[in-house]
Amino acid sequence: MMNISDYNKNAQKAVSQGMETFFNWQKQALENTLTMVEEGIAVQEKNLNETRKQYQDWEQNMNRELNSQKEQYKSMVLKISESYFPESKNQIEQAEKLYEENIGGMVEKTREMVGSSIERNIETTLTFEKEWLNKLRENYTSGAENLRKQYDLMMSLQPEQKEQSSEKKSAGKTETNK
Repeated sequence: MMNISDYNKNAQKAVSQGMETFFNWQKQALENTLTMVEEGIAVQEKNLNETRKQYQDWEQNMNRELNSQKEQYKSMVLKISESYFPESKNQIEQAEKLYEENIGGMVEKTREMVGSSIERNIETTLTFEKEWLNKLRENYTSGAENLRKQYDLMMSLQPEQKEQSSEKKSAGKTETNK
């Protein structure tokens, strides 16, 4: 038959092993979760770069097509206007130059400002997510370490409490025996 002392030791050992398993599981689960979030941020960055490249390709193709159509239209207008008004070629070229200097430049600058603003906002958000994740990892790791320290301290104090209670019991017995 098992005595109480062996039973207590076995129970304490089982609790310690269970808590150890719990701490290890908690640490691994936390690491897995944070790693998945990091991978998600990396995918967002990759997608952003791919989207940026696709947008630039699309924009180049559109500009190429637009310029081609613009040149065809300009050529047709010049031919028609020259046939009716021979001096109109210079006026059309001046009007085109004036448009490009004023409106065309403004449209291009506005497009660049909006594009860079969107990119900065996305990059700022991704940077914030990375910083937030690092801080979260730091806080959870610190919390897990503190929990471990508290548990270890509690377990180290347990034998002292048993010794003190044993001393009180034995002191109580000696006083009653007197």
